[in-house]
Amino acid sequence: MKNIVTVGGGTGSYTILSGLKNIPDISLAAVINMSDDGGSAGVLRKKWGVMPGGDVRQCLVALSGKEFLNHRMAYGIWSGHKVGNVFLGILEKLTGSFSRGLKILSWILNIKGKIIPITKDDAELNISFSDGSVITGESNIDTATFPTDVEKIYFSKNVEINPIARTAILNADYIIIAPGNLFCSILPNLIVSGFRESLKKSKAKIIYVVNLVNKHGHTMGWGEKNYLEITEKYLGRPVDFILINDEEFSAEQIEQYSKDEEPEKIFLKKDLVEDTRVKRCVLLSDKIFVQEKIDTVKRSLIRHDSEKLAECIMKTI
Repeated sequence: MKNIVTVGGGTGSYTILSGLKNIPDISLAAVINMSDDGGSAGVLRKKWGVMPGGDVRQCLVALSGKEFLNHRMAYGIWSGHKVGNVFLGILEKLTGSFSRGLKILSWILNIKGKIIPITKDDAELNISFSDGSVITGESNIDTATFPTDVEKIYFSKNVEINPIARTAILNADYIIIAPGNLFCSILPNLIVSGFRESLKKSKAKIIYVVNLVNKHGHTMGWGEKNYLEITEKYLGRPVDFILINDEEFSAEQIEQYSKDEEPEKIFLKKDLVEDTRVKRCVLLSDKIFVQEKIDTVKRSLIRHDSEKLAECIMKTI
């Protein structure tokens, strides 16, 4: 039995977990970012004083197959909210603990694996830049165009690692760094106090899944090497395997992104050609993702294919 731990936000973790959940002889645990303050989860976080459940909800869907949790209601007092976010918020209020509420919902849904919030603390994200400016709040960072180079990413106050997340990392055979929004979903996990120390003590091999496209305002014009360097900087150790898509984008996908961006800036430069850790695989989903009109958060429309990614991960393992 191999212990596999994923680290990331909602969409990237969802993709990996959806592909791996039915593979025998592996134990899955998803360590999830808790700095989200936008969308439905962000509204509930502010109004109810609960932990953000959006990324956790996507992992619940992946490990249970219960797509109704992603249904966005368009009526009454719940208009704009996703069912899973409301369930998590209500259960946190009833039990007095997000972790207890998540445990109950995980049991009800009979999920195939564990979902572990990276922290139990209130995590307000900040990014400072070389020109001295600072952006506060995950949703503000997500929609911003960075003025200069990023100097530091940090929380407004100390945020400690969830002890259950620490144990999962220490016991892992493989840790997978999921694709996703680098500055809002991936790096916030790595700066949680105790994460880096736990990783140094872990004997796990680290698998890094590189993003498919760059993010407007954040990483435009980046290559594969940029992502690797900043991720390893915050990890505090090198990764062992680097998984990169080697499948050509369809004309429709290129057109979809080229409406607003220059293709040479949105698609990553292939500049990790001599790194022996790199495994280039066919990883691209041919599905064209369409964003809901009621959804105000800008989503990635080109994504990895769950089954292709799972096959590449298992071959690597």
